[in-house]
Amino acid sequence: MREPPREARPPRDAQTLPAWLCTSERYVPLPDRSSFIGRNLGHVGALLAQVGAPVPVARNVVDRALGCVSPALRLAGIVALVVAMNLTHAMAFTYLLFALTLVMLAARPARLIAAILRPTLAVCALSLAVALPSVLIGQAATPARLTLRAFVAVSLVVALARTVAWNRLIASLRAFGCPASAAYVCDVTIQFIDVLGRSMMSLLTALRLRSVGRDRTKLTSAGRLLGAVFLRAQSQARRMGQAMVCRGFDGTYPVRRVRPSAGGIAANAAYALGVAALLAAAAYLELAAGRPLGYALG
Repeated sequence: MREPPREARPPRDAQTLPAWLCTSERYVPLPDRSSFIGRNLGHVGALLAQVGAPVPVARNVVDRALGCVSPALRLAGIVALVVAMNLTHAMAFTYLLFALTLVMLAARPARLIAAILRPTLAVCALSLAVALPSVLIGQAATPARLTLRAFVAVSLVVALARTVAWNRLIASLRAFGCPASAAYVCDVTIQFIDVLGRSMMSLLTALRLRSVGRDRTKLTSAGRLLGAVFLRAQSQARRMGQAMVCRGFDGTYPVRRVRPSAGGIAANAAYALGVAALLAAAAYLELAAGRPLGYALG
């Protein structure tokens, strides 16, 4: 008869785990408020990542109509309106531009409105804080005047930056005779700000995943994070410069000139007439107030 199989015995050199290693241990990390790193650096990284990323305007009636206008002409019109608004003492022209800005904002989608209002309201709050001491010397209307003009100027500039691609904006600078070196610096800066913003967000996420418990050296962690971003930026800039030299870059920055279509010419003419009408309204309101056109400059 066959013997039943014997139970397997552990080898003699096998070691058993000690009792203290077999017991379970509950580790509850101390709560930590990483508001400095999580909010400030995260907010800065998110803002940097949004630079140069235009908002889609496929369903936006206002920006779809303005998209047919040359970016160089739009930039020139915004500069002319902002200069005229700051040179005129009549607040009626500022109110007119403020109402026009509000109408354009109301016709835009909610996502674009939020993207425009965030930096605009921040600048308005700063302008109000700077102008508030003027109330003590009898200039009660100065804070409201400065805040309204800041709102109009910043909202127009931010709307242009958020609805026009960065390469078209750089081309518009070249259309005004901007030097090739300055246009190249602006172009590369916009691209690298976007890259560095995304790098900061990824490093911040890695820091959060590796942090357990309470961090008593938040400033040190933030400094190391910024140092890593700086080193990464320096390395990427060096690699980009070497790649451009290998591709034959000789310092010139050519911009391709696209001939506008018939619809683009009509849109440019309509935009130029609108800006000219607003400038004429500013001159009329200034003369109606009893001031010569050069009064603000004097």
